[in-house]
Amino acid sequence: MTEIPQGLKYYLLLLVPGLIEELNDYGVSVAARENQLDEHDVEKAFFAARSIQRRLPASPEEAEAEVWLDIMEAIHAIRLVLDVLEKEAFEEVAALARKATSDIARADVKAAYERKRKEGEVDFRLHGLTRAEPVEDGEDPVIRESFLIKREGRYREFIAFGGSGLQPAERVIINDAKILAHSVMELGKEDSRIDAILAMGTVLAEILSVRANSRVPETIREQFGRMAAKATMALGAIVYREQYEALKASLNLRKLDLDL
Repeated sequence: MTEIPQGLKYYLLLLVPGLIEELNDYGVSVAARENQLDEHDVEKAFFAARSIQRRLPASPEEAEAEVWLDIMEAIHAIRLVLDVLEKEAFEEVAALARKATSDIARADVKAAYERKRKEGEVDFRLHGLTRAEPVEDGEDPVIRESFLIKREGRYREFIAFGGSGLQPAERVIINDAKILAHSVMELGKEDSRIDAILAMGTVLAEILSVRANSRVPETIREQFGRMAAKATMALGAIVYREQYEALKASLNLRKLDLDL
């Protein structure tokens, strides 16, 4: 098995409970009725969930070396079932996200064009992008331009985030994300994940700031605590994508649609 970075270990320990919760939300009866799923795969997923839940360490330091193999195999077994159960819902959410992102991006590009116009510069390229039809499939150049406009500001905000009161997993994952962002923004490394990292990093920093605010009612802070766990998991999925894929490959576990 390939070497597992400390940050990826924290990510896996965050990921497993979330996947188990999603699987249990569907339940055995719903999964068993899905004709695209093999009965053996369903049984294996629920057995793996129960088994690994009992053995899940509280932190990477408390884990025995062999448990990581079992964790990866449990994740794969659970995701094999969730891949089918969540496919339709995932595609609907993805379509809505693309539409919302496209609308926001066009507003961002239009605002950038108007700022330049007021300063006496007419940017025909930006003007052309604002008038272009949204792209249904493939990369929308307007969305790409919007990310470029916001990239520097998001980077400065993310790097400046101090993160007092962070949980150990949050601290490790955010630090690794900052290192990766720095390598792109300051050292010129090419990495297609940079905008996703900065966008999710900004979301996570905002969520954590609410959770840490003692003036916010406790019930709301608890809700933001759960949101923080999901946002940290999403950021980890982006940051550790390559290591996660390498680890799966070393265990001969095939890639699934839900894998990032």
